[in-house]
Amino acid sequence: MCGASVRAFEDCWKAAHLSSPAREEAVDLSDVSSIDKAGWRLLRHMHRDGVKFSAKGLAGQTVLDELMARDELTGKENKR
Repeated sequence: MCGASVRAFEDCWKAAHLSSPAREEAVDLSDVSSIDKAGWRLLRHMHRDGVKFSAKGLAGQTVLDELMARDELTGKENKR
C-alpha cells in the first residue's frame, strides 16, 4: 500500500462502494507488507466508513492493531 497502488486501491474501493452502497465491505490485509502515509490515511478513512479488516500473520495483525489503537486514541467506535 505505497505510491500509485494506494490510489488504485482507493479507486477500486470507491467503485465497489458506489455499485453496492448497502453491502458490507471487507478487506483482507494479510499480504500487505508495506504501508506509506497515504496508505495509512486511506485505511483509516475506510475503517471510519465501516470497512471490516482481517489479516493473518504477525505483520497483518500489527496493521489491525494500529488501526484499533487509532480508534482508542480518538474515542471512535471499534468497527473491527
